[in-house]
Amino acid sequence: MTIVAVGSWRGVGASTTALLLAAAGALDGRPAWLVEADPGGGVLTSRAPDLSGVDSLGAVAFGPHHDRPDRLLEYASRPLGQIRVVTAPWDSFKAWSAVASPRRPWLDGLRRLDGLVVVDVGSLRGGDVPAWQIVERADTLVMVTSPEPAALTSTVAWMDAKGQSAPGVAGLSLDTSRLVVVDAPTLAAERFGPSVAGELGDRLVGWWPWDPKVVDHVHRGGSLDHRAIRRSDLPAAARSTVDRLMEGVTG
Repeated sequence: MTIVAVGSWRGVGASTTALLLAAAGALDGRPAWLVEADPGGGVLTSRAPDLSGVDSLGAVAFGPHHDRPDRLLEYASRPLGQIRVVTAPWDSFKAWSAVASPRRPWLDGLRRLDGLVVVDVGSLRGGDVPAWQIVERADTLVMVTSPEPAALTSTVAWMDAKGQSAPGVAGLSLDTSRLVVVDAPTLAAERFGPSVAGELGDRLVGWWPWDPKVVDHVHRGGSLDHRAIRRSDLPAAARSTVDRLMEGVTG
């Protein structure tokens, strides 16, 4: 199994990118998981109709059960198309506690889940976020940014510093971070194009075109190989990114 943590420095697109990576990972028939562990609160219960009102992570973190953590995650998860999803509480106080101080520790259960496990860890701005312990357990950290110059350059600087955002703030123990640029519409007049990919080197594992139709399709449980979205370039970009990530872990 492989754990991929997905986060951001500027707070852009982590949840959607995590969902698309999990959907792409499921295309080859391997088990694929999405664990929403953003301490700021989850969003999938409001975006995915099949997950409406579900608080999987809260049930695991604060429930009365005493089973193994991986089994608790399995029991609490819900299907969204080909993915098993563990949703986070929408309330930020409860979501923070579910990651930082759960009554039933669940982090070690991630390693026991089969297949690809994508974990949405939200914004990593600051040096004492509870999701940091998930990042350190992951095989790869995917940092998501827009092509807006300030967002992209600051994210790359954060990666070059191995996550150390200030003196005395802990950084990553290993250099496992990779970059995905989501080319979504922004209000910024200036934006980098894919031509800068060569300057980003091997850290860049995907430059994704934005397609709201694909995102809505996957939120509704649709597969990335469905004929309804076959004309979009986004599914192929997500699949290529998963292939590169898996090569980096097994290579």
